[in-house]
Formats: sequence, structure tokens, C-alpha cells
Amino acid sequence: MVVVAEVRPGTYYDSVTLMAISAALNQMPGVTSAALVMGTSLNRDLLAESGLSTPEVEAAGPNDLVIVVQATDEATARGALAEASRRLAETGTAPAGRVEERPRTLRSAIRRSPEANLTLVSVPGPFASLEAEEALRAGHHVFLFSDNVPLAEEVRLKRLAAELGLLLMGPDCGTALIGGVGLGFANAVRRGPIGLIAASGTGLQHVACLIDQLGCGVSHGIGTGGRDLSAEVGGLTT
Repeated sequence: MVVVAEVRPGTYYDSVTLMAISAALNQMPGVTSAALVMGTSLNRDLLAESGLSTPEVEAAGPNDLVIVVQATDEATARGALAEASRRLAETGTAPAGRVEERPRTLRSAIRRSPEANLTLVSVPGPFASLEAEEALRAGHHVFLFSDNVPLAEEVRLKRLAAELGLLLMGPDCGTALIGGVGLGFANAVRRGPIGLIAASGTGLQHVACLIDQLGCGVSHGIGTGGRDLSAEVGGLTT
């Protein structure tokens, strides 16, 4: 087996995009394992435990994008790296081929879309609460996909959301259905009169699909994050 890696300094993509591309690479013939992650210490440790570390990966920082592929031979691994680059290049490209400039901060994104009222936060855990709080104070509901958010920060943010009359889903919220629109990992199901609230994203998806199969539909599916019903959080989102 051959392991090759590429590190892109100062390059950020959200975890949903990186997981989708990682899944696509793992389906390529000859690729035994592939991962696209930010170079946080936790991610570097996980790569090392999986046998996917290289000197370049070990030297990466939390603001660097890490692309690593294990394959049967170097040509296959290099081909997978090229495919990852192609898919990353397509992110943020308009249909006509014009590269659309993406906002670099949450504040600029909110200014660009003043009609929006919901923010999806998918950044490394140590930075997630800062972005979530900024979104809440801007009057946005928050879908907090990020995990590794300290418990005390979760409680603080959920109390702030309640004070502002807003909804904070998460942290570690992987699935929601808001007015028929899926957030994170969601299934296409018909709309209807049944509302769902779940601490488990896969559980929410399963029940929503069963409702659809039975001929009914879902109005909203709210993910709370796995710790919402703990004694410490006290069901602040639920």
C-alpha cells in the first residue's frame, strides 16, 4: 500500500464538503482509504491511528487543509489526489463556469443575504461557539453541525438563543428538515402535518422516511444535538 498526502496551507472547506469528497474518493478503484480534513491536532491523531499520517500531515496546522489517500499503488493515489482537487475546484463555481467569490466571514455573508434567517455552522469545535454566537446576535437561527463544542458553551449558547427567541440546533447536529428543506444529512420526504424533534440524526431520518412510506409527511424535523436531554443541558432546545 502507498500513502500520499497534500497539505494546502490556509485553506478552509466546511466538514460537509470534505466528507462528501472523502466518500467519493473512497469509492474509486484501488483506493483503500481517503480523507479530507482540517489539520487540527485531533484530526492528525485520528489519521495517525488509521495509518494515514505522513511528515506533511504531521506538520499541518489547524488552518491547513489535509488531503490523504491510501491506495494499491502511487499512480492510483495520485489520481485520487487529482480527483479531490477537481472536486474542490468545483465548489463555489457558478453554473456558467464563473468562479463566484465566497464570503470570508459570517458577517459578510449576512450582509450579502439580508433576507436569510438561519446560519449553518460547520467549523472546528474550538471556533464553533464564536460563530454560533455571532449568528444568534444577528437574529439568525443556528444549525450547529460542529462537534467538540464544550458542554458549558452549549448551555450558554442555548440559553442565549432562548433569550433571543431563536432556535439553536446542535452542537453535533447532523440532520434537520426546515419547511421541507434538508440541512446536513437529510432525506427527501414529502411535507405534511407531523413535526419531529430528535437527538439522533439517523433516528430523525429513519422516522421521517417511515412517515413518508406510510403516505404522510413532515412539517419540520428539528435536531437538538445528542446532549440536549442530559441533566447539564436540561432540554433547552427540546
